Amino acid sequence: MKKNWLFLLIFILSFLALFWPQLALAQENTPNKFGIHIADVSDLNMAQQLINSNGGDWGWVTIVIRKDDLNQQKWQDFMDQCREKHLIPIIRLATYLEGDSWVKPQKEDAVIWADFLGNLNWPVQNQYVVIFNEPNHAKEWGGEINPAEYAEILSEFNTKLKAKNPNFKILNAALDLAAPNGKQTMEAGQFLMKMKKAMPDIFEKLDGWASHSYPNYGFIGKPSDTGKTSIRGYDWELNFLQSQLGLKKNLPIFITETGWPTGAKYETKNTRFGKRSIPIEKYLDENTAANYLEEAFKNVWLKDQRIVAVTPFILNYPDDLFAPFSWLNHDGSPSAKFNLIQAMPKSAQWPPQENKYKIKSLSLPSFLPTQTDFKGQIILQNTGQSIWGDPQPLVLSAAFPQELKVSSLILGIPRKIKPGEIAKIDFEIHSGSESGEFTFTWGDLPEQKIKVLPSSIMVEAKYSLIEKIFLKAKNWLSW
Repeated sequence: MKKNWLFLLIFILSFLALFWPQLALAQENTPNKFGIHIADVSDLNMAQQLINSNGGDWGWVTIVIRKDDLNQQKWQDFMDQCREKHLIPIIRLATYLEGDSWVKPQKEDAVIWADFLGNLNWPVQNQYVVIFNEPNHAKEWGGEINPAEYAEILSEFNTKLKAKNPNFKILNAALDLAAPNGKQTMEAGQFLMKMKKAMPDIFEKLDGWASHSYPNYGFIGKPSDTGKTSIRGYDWELNFLQSQLGLKKNLPIFITETGWPTGAKYETKNTRFGKRSIPIEKYLDENTAANYLEEAFKNVWLKDQRIVAVTPFILNYPDDLFAPFSWLNHDGSPSAKFNLIQAMPKSAQWPPQENKYKIKSLSLPSFLPTQTDFKGQIILQNTGQSIWGDPQPLVLSAAFPQELKVSSLILGIPRKIKPGEIAKIDFEIHSGSESGEFTFTWGDLPEQKIKVLPSSIMVEAKYSLIEKIFLKAKNWLSW
């Protein structure tokens, strides 16, 4: 009776492992597009509360990693937190500042970045990387504007990252769509045409399109506005790429920056009363910005099937530079737009993850008598991306011949097992009346062999001391 209950339990758990994500979580056609741009790893808790709220799961976070901050442990901790909090990271690469400009990356840097990012255990299978930022600004590219050079860098990083791991998904550096032609900026269309001229297939190499679709000019546009400098700027970009530059791919859209700042932008100036902070740009009030964001999500971004993720800028930036864009107030409390977007209904999704395991030890007898039950234990290390037991146990189904019955391995019970941790899993083998050498497997683990010997041979055979002890114990237990 106990054996029947055991196999019934295994069947139920196997069913849940196969179908629970489809039953309890949303399908791919209703993904969670909600995300947020963060400035620091310490912001992950608030990001989770914002984008995985009200039915949401596995939302998105965009974060910048600088070349002078390639700390393996720090960024592995970040990836581990994203795994536990169900957040999909979008990593934007950066160099470092010299004066008021970002140092220009070099082709040789591609190997450094590929090794660094490739040695991190990401939380999901698709690993999204944005190759730098707004290169149609001179300050973002070593003080000059060079579309041909950026195209070469983009191609080199694409090649090196995918050689390290084909699961890297490469996104372009989003452009400033409101930038005019001048000494310090280049209009986006002209920049894209010069990239194409320098490297004709550059856009076909991409896996997605990163866009900074802000409500310009002045960050005070309405959600209903259309065109290049609106929150639908990504639509202008795709149309330009396809109609003017011959793009054949249907690139999914990642809006990695957008949103309405609030209040005003201040600049310190000398006045007859001394240095004063003078407002140089006025933005919307808190409630209007919040309502505009809600309308943008409801009527534009969520309805557009081409959009995968929207990560407005920026969750928490109390300093003056980007304070008007911050979704948290100076005291760390949520702003009106935080509260309103947090309350919006969201979808749940479960992105693909790699399940990997390594056998640390396995107890199998050198032989097994016919009509015998054996209880064993296997110790597995989680070397994949998923947390076993989140949200349901991982079941490695057993494949065995008719002459044996082997129970499946249930991973993630009674506790969750994170990557790097080990689990001890009990299993049972029951031999039938047939003798011989039989092979069985669990999932994609290595094949295992076991000899089943008939009772008539057991009497005459010469056994080792361990085998004799095993047989005596077996006979005593069966008696």
